[in-house]
Amino acid sequence: MTLEIRIATREDWPLLNQLYADMDGESPLPTNDIERILTEITQVPNYYIYIAFLNQQLVGTFSLLYAPTMMHRGYHKFAVLDAVTVISQMRGEGIGSQMVKAALQFSAEAGCYKVTLSSNLKRDRAHQFYQSLGFEQHGWSFKCVLQPKQHTKNSP
Repeated sequence: MTLEIRIATREDWPLLNQLYADMDGESPLPTNDIERILTEITQVPNYYIYIAFLNQQLVGTFSLLYAPTMMHRGYHKFAVLDAVTVISQMRGEGIGSQMVKAALQFSAEAGCYKVTLSSNLKRDRAHQFYQSLGFEQHGWSFKCVLQPKQHTKNSP
């Protein structure tokens, strides 16, 4: 089984909306919401949403953000892997593995020295999946839930 993996285009947004809804068994977002969200995402430099097809059927997606850093005495880039999703009826078929391997390859080709991701503590199967692909637990992941304020003229 060989996947075709490419960067999503505006024409793919309705398919992405369906796929993200399938991930959590929810209804798709209204068209206006998905248009607003994905338009904002496309304006972020070095942020890409990839989609995977098997026999011309959308079967998965993942996102990569390439970020520069000066942490190690010089210029480096790292990648953040996010939103790895496989359609529910195709999970366990190796699609996720192929997508993550592609994400690692794309990140290396972009000059990144590492790929990071975050996974909910409750998702033991996901942890085993990522470990089987060479990821290792490193440190702790923290979050701080905020109450977003309205955008002002000077805020991003």
